[in-house]
Amino acid sequence: MTLSFQALFFGNLPTCGTDQHYIWQFNFHDFNVNEDVFSNDSIELLCQSGIDFVKKNEKGIDAKRFDELLMSSGILLNDIVHWVTFHSRYDLGYLLKLLTCQNLPDTQAGFFNLINLYFLTIYDIKNLMKFCNSLHGELNKLTELLEVERVGISHQAGSDSLLTSFTFRKLKENIFSGSFEKYAGVLYGLGVENGQTTH
Repeated sequence: MTLSFQALFFGNLPTCGTDQHYIWQFNFHDFNVNEDVFSNDSIELLCQSGIDFVKKNEKGIDAKRFDELLMSSGILLNDIVHWVTFHSRYDLGYLLKLLTCQNLPDTQAGFFNLINLYFLTIYDIKNLMKFCNSLHGELNKLTELLEVERVGISHQAGSDSLLTSFTFRKLKENIFSGSFEKYAGVLYGLGVENGQTTH
């Protein structure tokens, strides 16, 4: 998770009272490769990127405790907080399931009702790319095209979230002009805007 203090989307990373800048990566201990269903390709990719699932199970944080702290943090249900993602429907689904302690809704409209409740202003860069003829691909390809430099290891949540933040800022500064709010609330690949079917 990358927190950026922004004025009109052009922000700085928190320093927490030091001369360093910070991002956060949360590793939960709840997932177990010996018990849970998963994609072999995804687990292999994460292992190649440095994720140690044994260590994560031993030293990772409790997802329920994270949920409690996130709910009381003030960054959810907050209209001055803008969430920036890249093709995040699964990530948001997991987070919503965690926040609500319930299964996800059966409909896209129900899913978007929860998105709009917890994440009042959300932008999906993958959706923004639809409005840029020359931009395509996944996050790494997009950052190459925009000449955004990665800090850290690919497929590590902290590095990916920082890269997403930098990429969003670059898009906002160099490609999009005028009102940006019309692009909020749309997640790439769901075919629903603000809970309303687009067909």
